[in-house]
Amino acid sequence: MWFSTWTAVVGSGNFEEAAKKLRQPLHVEQYAPHPLAKKDPFGLVESLMLVPLLVGGYMAATMLRATTGTSVGRWRLPALTGFAVLAALLVNVVVCTWLKGYPAQKFWIVWPILALIIAAVALIAAVLQKLLGAAGTLVTVIVVMLFGNPSSGGANGVPYLPAFWHAIGPYLPPRNAYILLRNTIYFDGHGTTQALIVLLLYLVVPAVALVLLYRFRTPDSPVTPETEAEATALTVPVTGLP
Repeated sequence: MWFSTWTAVVGSGNFEEAAKKLRQPLHVEQYAPHPLAKKDPFGLVESLMLVPLLVGGYMAATMLRATTGTSVGRWRLPALTGFAVLAALLVNVVVCTWLKGYPAQKFWIVWPILALIIAAVALIAAVLQKLLGAAGTLVTVIVVMLFGNPSSGGANGVPYLPAFWHAIGPYLPPRNAYILLRNTIYFDGHGTTQALIVLLLYLVVPAVALVLLYRFRTPDSPVTPETEAEATALTVPVTGLP
């Protein structure tokens, strides 16, 4: 199994070039357990989907905080979970059904995975916003986007990452989200156990923390449009990084 989308292309070419220099016969045959979608011949869709899912998660928590004026509340956990389910359905319909970015038969199994990714990031942001105020949004973006997204490996593959990014990736949501998506769609779910466990921990631990913060909460600092605007403005250049 290739560890990178580009390895199959670059690796095959290198082997063929070496065979020519050595004047040895070589037959390269690629094997895919599930053929790639016609509109995604290099299997890039899962990597491209990751950023909107992550951004949607922390933006949901930020907008809910700005709307309600508080970081915790009785309906915050159900609201963020419901948003994750509906947003995941929308993304799934657009990418799978409309754009045909992955096989149609994977629609129902991909939907809960997308919801899990969005919900995990949203709950992380909600907890940090309660603990740190508007700065919680910025911290979420730094952890999830600035450190998490580059360490996911994405279409280039984890083996090509520098040592620092290679080391921190397994402990952050983006790499586990990408592995869970890719291996579920194209490898029948093989090798997804660790990724699923990590994402579930990122979902369950913040959910419990939100419940505890609601029961034993201290008064929030005032949530004003100015503080939320400042936090959002600070996240813009971060989310734009590759």
